[in-house]
Amino acid sequence: MLAIIALVIPEIMAAFLVACASTGPTPLPVPPISHPDKLTIVWSDNDLAKSPAYQFVPVVDDNVIFTADVKGNIFKIDRTDGTIISHFRLKRPLSSGTAVSSDSIFVTGQKGYLYSLSKATGKINWRAKLPTISIEAPQISGHIVLVKTNDADLLAYDTDTGHLLWVYQKPIPNLTLRTNNSFAIVDKEVAAIGEPGGRLVLINVTNGNPIWENYIAISEGATDLDKLTDVAIRPVLYEKTICVATYNGKLACLDAISSNIIWSKKFSTSYGVLIDAQNVYALNVEGVLYAFDKATGASIWNNDILRYRTLSTPVFLENNILIIDSEGYINLFNRNTGALSARVASNLKGGISYPLSDNKRVIAQSASGDIAEITQ
Repeated sequence: MLAIIALVIPEIMAAFLVACASTGPTPLPVPPISHPDKLTIVWSDNDLAKSPAYQFVPVVDDNVIFTADVKGNIFKIDRTDGTIISHFRLKRPLSSGTAVSSDSIFVTGQKGYLYSLSKATGKINWRAKLPTISIEAPQISGHIVLVKTNDADLLAYDTDTGHLLWVYQKPIPNLTLRTNNSFAIVDKEVAAIGEPGGRLVLINVTNGNPIWENYIAISEGATDLDKLTDVAIRPVLYEKTICVATYNGKLACLDAISSNIIWSKKFSTSYGVLIDAQNVYALNVEGVLYAFDKATGASIWNNDILRYRTLSTPVFLENNILIIDSEGYINLFNRNTGALSARVASNLKGGISYPLSDNKRVIAQSASGDIAEITQ
């Protein structure tokens, strides 16, 4: 019975959060920028089908973008100009994507399968039945593809054969958030996994053994809703510091070797965290952007100009932080001062999947079926 509750309640929670957003405070108009920085949409394409926000994450391999949509379309796109190189039709509704290995593309289906397809032809190499559906994009580490399911299981499959190599599984609370970006490959053979209940786990990808685990936040309150403290974002690593945050809990930075918490502070987010040599940057649930000192956690600046808007995960672009709101506006913030330095309209509307950034260019895919490359 508890397993059924754990699967059903996230749907109720999602409806609850949408209802709250629709009846919540109205965002204030963004004032004009007197001398905006240059911000350019290099190319855009709208061949993707409209899909649930956040579930389909583009990836780049050898200057080619691979991505997918809910209707089973899989695209290979030339990164230089957005030209479609190949269009594969899986003819099955998909729930997440995309990952690529040297010769294969990986997506998950709404009937609970992980699919491996040929990069060259789009034909199915193999499929593996998952214990439950996955709405997080698979990720690749060497010859292993990792998939996280809606019941917070992490599964590892051999990319060539589809053989199940290991499963990492822990009991979860009755009430959990349905997350789209809660784990990351942070080193060649190491994955950082955000878990329900405020836990962060570092896992050896080759065998599935935990290297360490620590609690970022401890559940508090009288009800399951009060106790909701899931890690709902991808952990980020910079040198030997790993930072992460929870919903309704804390933002924390840890020593990646020992798992000791360097600093933590009360915070709530499901958007994402960035880290550089000096600072940690994070959007809270209200859409306020903060900068904290990486070493001490001391507050550096904050900017509430996008408060109460639905936003993308923040990413770096040059010396700036790029955030896209659900109305399609691309917003650029100076990472030294926090000032809004540019704001450009686009067709990237309805929510943005985890943006892909190499610090020079950003690739963003929206729920409206648009994909674009952005630069300065």
